Amino acid sequence: MTSILAAGQIRFFAPLIVAKIGLKYLSPGPTSSITLTTGAVADRPNKNWSVVAGYAAGLHGMTRNLALDLAPVRVNLVSPGAVETEMWDAFKLSEGQKEGMFKGIAEKVPTGHIGQPHEVAEAYLWLMKDTNVTGFVASSNSGALLV
Repeated sequence: MTSILAAGQIRFFAPLIVAKIGLKYLSPGPTSSITLTTGAVADRPNKNWSVVAGYAAGLHGMTRNLALDLAPVRVNLVSPGAVETEMWDAFKLSEGQKEGMFKGIAEKVPTGHIGQPHEVAEAYLWLMKDTNVTGFVASSNSGALLV
């Protein structure tokens, strides 16, 4: 039970609290926005990831509801797929294992490559700049949900 709650602290509860408290520091209106992060596991299940997937999918509903609750401040969500970042270091993979994993993913996805941080950053920038979008989930996942 403790591990289930711990998994939700950073993935679900913290974004909710930050959004609610952060609203006090934003100018009211559509030029202000809160952009949260989930992951492709919300849309495409992975074996033994049920808890994380539950929290990730919960962010979809939370984002849409916060968009109504916090209006006129906009609330959106970015859902990246595999992205080549330091996050993978937590899995204690050797450099060869990590390269092999990225190669395997790249061979399966339609774009033929793993997402790079600067590519996914474009989704965040778009959602922060477009004052006409709220309650939206932007997915940057190399087409992984198509295959």
